[in-house]
Amino acid sequence: MNWPSPQNFLAVTLAMNLAVACGSTTSNTEQVGGTGSIQGGNTMGGANNGGAANGGSGAVDSGTGPFVLAWQDDFNTFNSSAWSLMTFTFATNLAQFSTQNASVADGILTLNLTNNPNSTTVPYYGVEMRSAQTLLYGKVSARMRFAPGSGVISGLVLFYTPYPNCNWNEIDIEHLGKSSNSSQLNCQVYTGTVDPSCTASVSPTQDPLVVDLGFNAETDFHVYDIEWTPQNVKYYADGNLLRTWDASIALMNQPQTILLTIWASSVAAWAGAVDSTTAPTSAQVDWIKVYDYTG
Repeated sequence: MNWPSPQNFLAVTLAMNLAVACGSTTSNTEQVGGTGSIQGGNTMGGANNGGAANGGSGAVDSGTGPFVLAWQDDFNTFNSSAWSLMTFTFATNLAQFSTQNASVADGILTLNLTNNPNSTTVPYYGVEMRSAQTLLYGKVSARMRFAPGSGVISGLVLFYTPYPNCNWNEIDIEHLGKSSNSSQLNCQVYTGTVDPSCTASVSPTQDPLVVDLGFNAETDFHVYDIEWTPQNVKYYADGNLLRTWDASIALMNQPQTILLTIWASSVAAWAGAVDSTTAPTSAQVDWIKVYDYTG
């Protein structure tokens, strides 16, 4: 994924725009063009100082192995202190991220990709939601339904977000809407000499792998996990290991923000050509859990 110039980048904190972005906690429209997640219930990592947080259901999960639950969001309400909606676009993205395409209803976060009648160059609205908290090693688990539609990308992403980005770190699960049962698992790091005073973002080295999930990711919810430790990154779907990446793991060492996204790609060979199936469409998130690494 490419990221924006300062002129096109605006983080919109939802405290002022909650009514516009979501209508109410019982509406169910999708957020367009952004990445992130929404906090459920009245407890979230920030409010609980990183302790095990209960979502609206009140369930507490201590995690397994070298991970302990830090916070979770069951999406029973929209927590504007936990997430920001973005309003930018980037090269190869045919969607303008919007604050008006995400909502929560009945314990489900919906992210919408819709048509933009005001532009021929960016003909869609999409969503990128960003978490307020960052993670330096740990586990992110989300129960999601990815979006159908040729050219559509919906994803669970970890990303080191400073701009300019002088030391790119990114871990992606991105579903390619051209194929209902495959997703791309990608790790991106900067392999050059880091200059903390850089004036333009560096270009990362990518290591993408498209995998067959063994199920239709667009018709029902499934649990997706990213486990990130100093040793490797592991990707799971419904508890099944899909990939272990450790090629340049020593360089994957920056605190990362959690993103939930939906957008449309101009790279037809990768995501499929945009057509009548591209929009309107939606992805949904039932819950997200974030674990600290204790190893």
